[in-house]
Amino acid sequence: MLALTTLAGMTAAAGDASLERQMRQRHITLSAEAPATPHIVHVAVGTATVLLFDSPVLPASLELGASRERFERIDITERALILQPRLELASQERIPLTLRFADGHFPSRVTLALMARPGEVDLQVRVFRTALAPEALVEHLGAMQARCEDSGRFANLLFTRNLGDGIVARELSYRVTGKAGPLMVHRVGPRAFLGADLLALEIPLFLVEGHLSWRPGRVEVFVEATGEEVPIRSMDLDVQVLQPGAMGRLVVEFRARPSFPSERLRIHLHEQRGPRGLQLRDVHILRSPAEERH
Repeated sequence: MLALTTLAGMTAAAGDASLERQMRQRHITLSAEAPATPHIVHVAVGTATVLLFDSPVLPASLELGASRERFERIDITERALILQPRLELASQERIPLTLRFADGHFPSRVTLALMARPGEVDLQVRVFRTALAPEALVEHLGAMQARCEDSGRFANLLFTRNLGDGIVARELSYRVTGKAGPLMVHRVGPRAFLGADLLALEIPLFLVEGHLSWRPGRVEVFVEATGEEVPIRSMDLDVQVLQPGAMGRLVVEFRARPSFPSERLRIHLHEQRGPRGLQLRDVHILRSPAEERH
């Protein structure tokens, strides 16, 4: 919506001078054979250039080889980047710009060079990737195999609310240890799902506004009383990246643990390639009113 809204109002915002320029819509294909080769994008004062990506990028990875004060507008989402210079670029000046893709697949980044060309500006640029290198093909095959294996995960059923019979949901009790950070458990609270061969914990996470987006990394689970590490079958977040002010549901799946209704767990959530995390202690199933009476 960001890009479409911008394009709809582009002509009105451009001004008489920019209307004289040739406004182009084109595409760029990133090659695995030359991933570092910069692609030229022509920008101009009075006109916003919109770059649209065929797969999500990491907004926090944006690197711009010039002061941001030189731009009237820099708006970025996972799928679009909008740039509008405040001042004309000097003749032959090249401003490097790089962004990393969220999935890490090769080519893992887009490398651009912003330039000015008299009488011409790129109004919209679509960025596509190719995976020509053998290692990229192997990675792609592995990703497809993983998706096939994922089809049997409980998280996929939970996210679609198609749980089926024989699975019981119970509320969890927990306490957060350490200093309160930007990553918090949402007030709705976590739940446990128990089945014949299944134990899954759902932890609704909330990222405080004003912080960088968060991507889940390693998850460690231990038995509180003994320190024994609990093997994890799978871990999934229902959003690709947790954005500031937003909530996501993390599901950690194990094989059935008959002892869990009475035992307590300790859970460590780590950030992918980052220091931010969350530690939950005394994670256990809440007793029902009937159980409390006995």
